Amino acid sequence: MNLEVKDLGKIAGEIVEETLPSIDKSIQISRKEYEQRWRKVQDSMALKGYDLLYVCGSELDRSDAAWLTGAFDPMIERYSVILPIEGKPVILAGSEGGHVLEEAAERSGADIALLREFQISDEEYRWAKFVSLNQVLSRMSIPKHGSKVAIASSAEILPYAQLSMLESHFGKENVFFDPEVLRLIKYEKSDTELAIMQEANKIADAALRGMLAVTMPGFTELQVASVGDFIMKALGAGRTGFCTIVTSGERGYTVIGPATNKLIRKGEIVSLGVSPTFNGYHGVIRRTVRAGEEPSLEQKEFIKAVEDLYVTVMEAVKKASAEDLPSNYIDQQGKKFLEGLKLKTQSGKFCTPHEPYTFIHNMGCSECQEGYGAVTPYTENPLGKQVALAIDVALLGFEERGKPIFPVLYAVVEDAFWKKGSQVGVYNKIPLNVQHLVGNTEPIGDDINPYYREFK
Repeated sequence: MNLEVKDLGKIAGEIVEETLPSIDKSIQISRKEYEQRWRKVQDSMALKGYDLLYVCGSELDRSDAAWLTGAFDPMIERYSVILPIEGKPVILAGSEGGHVLEEAAERSGADIALLREFQISDEEYRWAKFVSLNQVLSRMSIPKHGSKVAIASSAEILPYAQLSMLESHFGKENVFFDPEVLRLIKYEKSDTELAIMQEANKIADAALRGMLAVTMPGFTELQVASVGDFIMKALGAGRTGFCTIVTSGERGYTVIGPATNKLIRKGEIVSLGVSPTFNGYHGVIRRTVRAGEEPSLEQKEFIKAVEDLYVTVMEAVKKASAEDLPSNYIDQQGKKFLEGLKLKTQSGKFCTPHEPYTFIHNMGCSECQEGYGAVTPYTENPLGKQVALAIDVALLGFEERGKPIFPVLYAVVEDAFWKKGSQVGVYNKIPLNVQHLVGNTEPIGDDINPYYREFK
């Protein structure tokens, strides 16, 4: 199929028309569910003796505030949410972003207050109705002296200015970092959360299908990404969990690099990835292909090894779920597979490529920044009872940038899956190997992911 730039929009539009009837845009978290969340967290706070819970957020770190108050569309400034031991939370925002976050407050039933401390530092807002933290806390009946504050955001993302604000108000001895007081609760998902993520992954599948159709020599990475971005927004995904990934040729060294103006050349290996955000929750899918021609035998073997690793890990997930095994059993099975894997290097030797990260991570109001739930060699608890996770398996064809070892620099298969009790199903229908979908718009038909299972 010979394509020109003018064809990109046509292909994206056709996929949107085909997919749109299957997307249920009405599924959202209700006020009742937000209220239930607050009560669960408040019960956890009471057990630990906390009077106030504090989380912060930005356009990068949205998960905690999004889960608590529906604040999944922040703009411009950093912001935070405070939850008292009794009553509803308050979103603390700057003047500009506060207008946007008022929508979230209306959605969840939270309150909102504008603090000067959260404004853009060198701006002036003459007519903004700022209040002080002390005024907000007084309305909540949270005393300044003796109250204990749990910071549920990680220390890596909390601005020093916000920490200083809390410590100066309550005293250093009364401010504690305790992310798990929130993370352990939001790790377990409701039926509605899992249903929303199903819609997000329908969008992810459609976006990737469109990108595969135009992954051809002569287009830039950004032109390929534009098709996926159009499809995601046209189907109802307002944000993305990461910048749309298109890495071709030498850009495989970036592993998760965003698309650029680099031209895709015939024969280059290309990794593609999207993570649409739908009604606050994320979908994800990533695959690796060759542009313009079939992979060589050695390239096929490398990519097939990633697909086999995926099967190994998903079989381990199913077994661990059915038998309530420690979650590190999954990691062990993946590592065992890699121990027996030997692939041909460019020098003719045989050795094992490295995996770049863990095989399973948590997802929800972020693509991978939930702060809890990744499966590692050290996670001895079983998987949660009702959770949404990502299987993210990949192999590196290098150990040092600029020095390739294998004929593929990076290959990946990433999908989202749900677990409810002992049942497990991958959300994504796109097959593991997608080389046959490159450069055409043929429907995937019956050739779907063997672990696909609709969440009902």
